[in-house]
Amino acid sequence: MHDLLTRFDGSSFLGFRVWDFSFRSLRSRYGLTFLGRIMLRHPLKTIAGILRYRRLLRGRAEQSDVTLLYGGAEEDLISRLVMAKTGLLVAVGFCQKPLAPECPAGRPNHDCIFLDELDLEDKAEPVHQVCVQCDIRAIGVEALLAGANMHIMTSAMDIARDVMIPSVDYQRFTNALMCLCPYSMQAIALPLIICGIEGFLVGYASGNCMDHQQWLLADRGTKREMTTLRPGAYQKLLTLLRRLAERREKEGLLYVRFARRGNIYVPIQ
Repeated sequence: MHDLLTRFDGSSFLGFRVWDFSFRSLRSRYGLTFLGRIMLRHPLKTIAGILRYRRLLRGRAEQSDVTLLYGGAEEDLISRLVMAKTGLLVAVGFCQKPLAPECPAGRPNHDCIFLDELDLEDKAEPVHQVCVQCDIRAIGVEALLAGANMHIMTSAMDIARDVMIPSVDYQRFTNALMCLCPYSMQAIALPLIICGIEGFLVGYASGNCMDHQQWLLADRGTKREMTTLRPGAYQKLLTLLRRLAERREKEGLLYVRFARRGNIYVPIQ
């Protein structure tokens, strides 16, 4: 069955590339929650999302570094992000946290000591030595300046609860910049579109999960590798956030700290 579903994904059978992942998720808590809490509760949004997903899949080739989750041109999406004052989520994986020495907040969780203590008005704010070289620290600062919500992703179930359900129910997030392993990018694309979320999916270049078994272990919090983005993709992400920050500054929207609300870091002026 696995080989057949893999071939289905490779050929985009019936316009989908999520056959293997969907079949494996049928009996999981995440799969059942997504089916009952999102698809069955929002049938019209589900149908519309499936149609948009199939059009997107036909319209562009799969990319390993950055995938555009949008039906138009990349610059049009960037313009939309620049103009939108709310509804943007920047999401990174817990697997981006440092390993040696290990992140002081621990790894398989939503926590970040740096983001908790970040205050741009306090120029003398100390930085934990482990945080200095952490990509989450750099992305978090740029996300705050851009007025974006920040989220450290752990399990698929938590992503459904923290991101997807609030978005499909009341448009909590409409745009997202998400760092993911390439294996997960196709699996999450359809759910995000159904939930009304568009944006950029940025793929890891090293340390990432290569198959469902590795993904399943990471989903349960077992991840012994540190994931990193390719330098070009990392700089593209930071550049985009800086463009948004320039717009927020011109609008007089200056964000200085995050407030933790559940598992989401919310920008505060």
